[in-house]
Amino acid sequence: MFSQFTKWYKVLPSFVIWIMLALFYFVLGAQLSMLKGFFHAIVLTSMQFVVYKVNLRSLMPRYLDHQKTKFRLFNTILILGLATSGVSLEYLFLDSYPSLAPENFSLIGSFIFHSILCLVAFWVTMTKFLVEKQEKTNVEIETLKREKAESELKFLKTQINPHFLFNALNNIYSMAYTGDKSAPEKITMLSDMLRYVLYDCESDYISLYKEVDYINSFLEFQQLKTEKRQNITFNIGSHDENYQIAPMLLVTFVENAFKHSKIEKDKSGFVSISLSQANGKFQFSVENSIPPQQNAKKPNHEKGIGIENARNRLELLYPKKHELTIIHDETNYKIVLKLNK
Repeated sequence: MFSQFTKWYKVLPSFVIWIMLALFYFVLGAQLSMLKGFFHAIVLTSMQFVVYKVNLRSLMPRYLDHQKTKFRLFNTILILGLATSGVSLEYLFLDSYPSLAPENFSLIGSFIFHSILCLVAFWVTMTKFLVEKQEKTNVEIETLKREKAESELKFLKTQINPHFLFNALNNIYSMAYTGDKSAPEKITMLSDMLRYVLYDCESDYISLYKEVDYINSFLEFQQLKTEKRQNITFNIGSHDENYQIAPMLLVTFVENAFKHSKIEKDKSGFVSISLSQANGKFQFSVENSIPPQQNAKKPNHEKGIGIENARNRLELLYPKKHELTIIHDETNYKIVLKLNK
């Protein structure tokens, strides 16, 4: 009955409901006489309408949440007053038209009947008020959640490693200084990477091929740090290039791998990256070596800023649609990210 009322109220305009209620009381009273029907329709409907409007417009908004004692007192006075008025009007009506009076008419019985009608109106009003309040609260909560998520995403996007640009510019400067003919190509590559960070990352999702291009360029600049080629592999399996993914999400794990592997200093170090997609499931893994001197310090890679940011972004953008696994021992550190469609 609770849910039926809310459905009725949303479908039908308020005035239609009151007209239907008045017709209902008219039909009940009209079984004795048309005059009795009009009396019931006017008095009973008006009495419930007053309970409804006074509570909805005044008593509930003012006192229900913060002054419950006053709320109960005012409603008790309102309902008892209206019930008394209803009994008085019915007594006067039956005194004027004694032929319409029932055989066992009782003032107490009439008072109870009018009180019950007022309480029914009160219950309906309370139901409507609480339902609308809950709906408003839900809208406000969803709005706050959306605004919080948007602000967190904007903040997380600003946490991109600032050292990369500095190192890349240093490498290009060295290439230009030594007359390396590939310097213009690297400048173009860096320009594309900056364009990706500054413009493409404004969106919540981008095509996978853009993220892959960025990683390839990142790895190319990483190789420039040493004269000999570093032990870096990037295995790209079958995938949909237009698959939508959060920008700079995968790069975070790649940066984390190079940060902790110290591969440019450790000749035996490695970074192995793989990407694949099949049956609507996307998988990305990054594994790196841990140099002995770093392992002795027992750093907690899982609590790093980059990993924490990645976790937060995954929770915001892929709620219950992702799986992030971190495996590490004394010599290796590996993350495996799985995204569901």
